[in-house]
Amino acid sequence: MKKHIISIVALLLCVSMGWAIDESYYASIDSKGQSALRDALYIITAAGPQGMSYKKLWTAYYTTDVYPADSVGKSGKIWDMYSNVLFTPGSNQCGTYGNVGDCYNREHSLPQSWFNEKTPAKYDLGHVVPTDGKVNGQRSNYPFGECANGTRLVNGQYHGTGKLGASTFEGYTSVGTVFEPDDQYKGDFARMYMYMVVRYKKGNQDGIVLTYENGAKMFNTNDTNYGLTDYSVALLMKWHRMDSVSRKETDRNNGMEQVQGNRNPFIDYPELAEYLWGTKKNKTFYFKDPEEQGSGVEDTEVTVKARKVLIDGQLYIIVEEQMFDITGRKVK
Repeated sequence: MKKHIISIVALLLCVSMGWAIDESYYASIDSKGQSALRDALYIITAAGPQGMSYKKLWTAYYTTDVYPADSVGKSGKIWDMYSNVLFTPGSNQCGTYGNVGDCYNREHSLPQSWFNEKTPAKYDLGHVVPTDGKVNGQRSNYPFGECANGTRLVNGQYHGTGKLGASTFEGYTSVGTVFEPDDQYKGDFARMYMYMVVRYKKGNQDGIVLTYENGAKMFNTNDTNYGLTDYSVALLMKWHRMDSVSRKETDRNNGMEQVQGNRNPFIDYPELAEYLWGTKKNKTFYFKDPEEQGSGVEDTEVTVKARKVLIDGQLYIIVEEQMFDITGRKVK
């Protein structure tokens, strides 16, 4: 009888997170491909947001966007992806601001002007995050992108982690002015956009048009690329691959489910992006290799000593003196 060895990815998830994804939550995507897969993902994500409002985002951030208890010197502070400022939840909400470090506000990573502020997208934690007010203002409603010599805002010890400048992304310099997040958060924002494009597909209940203003540079209305432009596919897939799912994202996804009742599937199953926009987009997604289904496959437990380390906010797992990120990819 054929033996099936537990994968390193599954091992690392169990060691690092202390939880396992409830596969039944995603049962409907098994054996789906292309548009059927996207439609199944819509049905799953459409379970939320529940019980949310724009005002409730402030209190939701206590659950979704604070540093964990084991973050030395940062525990309980707002985790801002746009700056190095450690804001105190509740105490440093904007208001008015003039400099980096004054306060944090509710940043629509997918600007609400791109979809006419339609609810519930306006208050969906899947893309609305706490960020420094001044850097948020700098980002404005420019599309995400890459720029070689962009402007980074600085105020003494405080500074923005993103920058604003002219697009230098290969093949897409005509996109114009873009905002480039810090490398460690590029995958986070890519997966937020993937979530939004399946959750709010035009024509579905709560669907939105994402192409107002600069949104047209990243989204389309004819459903080519499942709502993404060629530029967006190239950029987001690059970021998705280079910046794998972190502990921060997983913790935030768990908090999002707790607060508003749904999850981002591209965090739980990063490979799904490949089935919609990448190397497997003409293939069918299976939880289990179909060649092994019904073949008497037997799991064999593997005892491996592993330890977790936190480096610059990123969780890594050491297994037999080798370092891996939480997706199982070996780190040099």
